[in-house]
Amino acid sequence: MPKLFFALPLPELAPELATWRDQRPWPGQPVPESNLHLTLAFLGEADETTQARLIAAAERQHCPPFSVHLDQTGWFQRAKAAWVGPGEWPNELTVLARALRRHGEKLGLGNGEQGYRPHVTLSRKAGEAPDELPAPDFLLRADRFCLYQSVSTPDGVHYEPLACWPLRARVKNPHREELTP
Repeated sequence: MPKLFFALPLPELAPELATWRDQRPWPGQPVPESNLHLTLAFLGEADETTQARLIAAAERQHCPPFSVHLDQTGWFQRAKAAWVGPGEWPNELTVLARALRRHGEKLGLGNGEQGYRPHVTLSRKAGEAPDELPAPDFLLRADRFCLYQSVSTPDGVHYEPLACWPLRARVKNPHREELTP
């Protein structure tokens, strides 16, 4: 069974992040540019029935588009992962991540973590935190989120989107419900 997670894709930002990372002494093994994403919720392994239920739940999720300033570096000691992320982030990001985690929890998925730290993992198997680095300065304009699966290949792990949804706000109409694009 594939491992699943929700994330914000970085199609325009990934090349800039990879170039920035590769010009500095980052510990560990670099995450391939094609795998860079901003994590929303880890879910774990899921069968096809659970995947279908998760997709159906995510289709009903609403969140307006937002921007996130990636201006810090960090290191997760337990995961041995070095990352960039925001010092502060919009409430929409927290609400979206929490809602997606809860969708997974209702289906018996997830790791039970309650805290959320938005980040883009730039390297794995990092035995130590990155040295003092200049602060990153990247702007992520989030307009969609995706459900990904982790696929192991002879060339390493690749993240493949199973489904993506546009970020859109719920518009209340007294006569009928409509969505803004």
